[in-house]
Amino acid sequence: MIDRSGIVTVRITAMDGTLLLESDNEHFSFPRLFVHNMPVNNIIMIKQKDIPLFDADTGVYVIAHMKNGDRVKYLGRIKLSLENQLNIQIRDEYGTVMEERRRYFKVQSQLRCVISGYERDDTVYEFDSPILSTIKNVSIGGVFIEGTDPPFQKGDILLLNFKVGDDVVGAVVKVLRLQLLTDGSLEGYGCEFTNVDKKMEGLLAKLVYDIQLKQRQEKLEKDLRKEEAQKRIKGS
Repeated sequence: MIDRSGIVTVRITAMDGTLLLESDNEHFSFPRLFVHNMPVNNIIMIKQKDIPLFDADTGVYVIAHMKNGDRVKYLGRIKLSLENQLNIQIRDEYGTVMEERRRYFKVQSQLRCVISGYERDDTVYEFDSPILSTIKNVSIGGVFIEGTDPPFQKGDILLLNFKVGDDVVGAVVKVLRLQLLTDGSLEGYGCEFTNVDKKMEGLLAKLVYDIQLKQRQEKLEKDLRKEEAQKRIKGS
């Protein structure tokens, strides 16, 4: 049984890792029950506007982002491609948990950060004008940083600063991967912290908790507004 309730978003990527499509949990459905030896039933369905068109039987990866911070990768093939619907047949029930993120709970964010310099091949480079960027998600283990100009490379060590409340966190992160968009442009960098001590771990835990609390409150308010709108419609 696939735990659909724990999935927050799904990303569809090409076999080389290029991002093809992303969808939140309001626009996709996983099979209720994986049926072995009957792959026609094991379909992930995405319904949303302006979906790119793909060739039938194209091999893809479906990466499910879970509430606990894990990413679970499924191997699949595109079976139906329309402007408002994409059906992907998956080949296994449980997928593969991607190791780099399974240890820590991750939350989406829009946290501004400053990159003051970087290290590459044992040489440190400092910017005359620090680069401003955005942390798109964060955990105690690492961050995903929006793409920058100029771009960094896998293995680069970045000197990163961002605020947690009244504290400024000076972080050192290593670029683990570059994530690309459909058109081949750079979406951002998956990075791990390399200098986490007890104080910094506490600040990061506070940051993750505060963001999580805010997101839960926003979801609660959204659900209440939706419920009130439905009541008004029924009342009219």
